Amino acid sequence: AARLDIDVEGFVNTVKEYNAAVQQDVPYNPTVKDGRGTVGITPPKTNWAQPIDTPPYLGYAVTCGISFTFGGVKINTRGQVVTNSQDPIPGLYAAGEMVGGLFYHNYPGGSGLSAGMVFGRLAGTSSGQDAMAMKD
Repeated sequence: AARLDIDVEGFVNTVKEYNAAVQQDVPYNPTVKDGRGTVGITPPKTNWAQPIDTPPYLGYAVTCGISFTFGGVKINTRGQVVTNSQDPIPGLYAAGEMVGGLFYHNYPGGSGLSAGMVFGRLAGTSSGQDAMAMKD
């Protein structure tokens, strides 16, 4: 924990709290949703809860990211975000996977890059034109 710049005391207390919450009376079965969860902690773990009590322990630094989205905002042909009544919201543009309606039930690998290029160029061109028009 210390090597990852994590508060050691807080980490140890969290692990102890988690271990105490594991339902030891429910048999562990990794082949089905076994219902062996935790009780009294948030968020609760619902299946396959195992105490963290057998070394060695390894930790890895991670970061958050979004691989893809299945939703987003609606835009017009200029890349402007529109309201429910299809009116453009002044100064608000969207590109890439923040645009809704691109994917349903599946995500073709690499298509996010294409969406970013196509809608990025569209929104960038439109926003630049609008900014220049405001200048005049």
